[in-house]
Amino acid sequence: MKYIFDFDDVIFYATKRRYESTYPKLKKIGISHKDIDDYYNKNRENLFTIKKLLAHFNLDEEYYAEMMHEIEDFKNMELVEIIKNLGKENCYIISFGDEEFQLDKIKRTGIADLFSEIIIVQGPKKEAIEKIASQYKNETIIFIDDKVHHFEDLDLVKHPNLKTVHFTNNAQLHDALPDLFLHK
Repeated sequence: MKYIFDFDDVIFYATKRRYESTYPKLKKIGISHKDIDDYYNKNRENLFTIKKLLAHFNLDEEYYAEMMHEIEDFKNMELVEIIKNLGKENCYIISFGDEEFQLDKIKRTGIADLFSEIIIVQGPKKEAIEKIASQYKNETIIFIDDKVHHFEDLDLVKHPNLKTVHFTNNAQLHDALPDLFLHK
């Protein structure tokens, strides 16, 4: 069995980090929660990065290191432990976003070595997911993502070995894939 994981809000609590770490740090220097939300919501699908956010508010890149400092604290430790047990050869990340920013976040969380391949896309995930499903036709491929729209255009007829799981939390993932948690 092969597993394809989304990164943001599955392995890494990106939204939680934004509200508990990024926003408070920017608030200290005078940027309101509303202004950050407005910028984020307008630019989220346009390859959002912390560096672009800082530039938008005329802040030096020196703030970048501070914004990225606590990133390891926001990884989904329960899921990371499961991924360790699944084996590198069975695990993939396919994440949407700015390649440099996504890879930096993945590296800083300390999980990059747990995956046989990390793929960053700037558009739909369909091609990358279906390529893995085609490569391992005789194995079940489980694709786990928090955004349902990434499932909509997948060709499940052409790739009957591909299964999708809408991630909302670890408990829901446990219910959807109980065998995943038996590796503990």
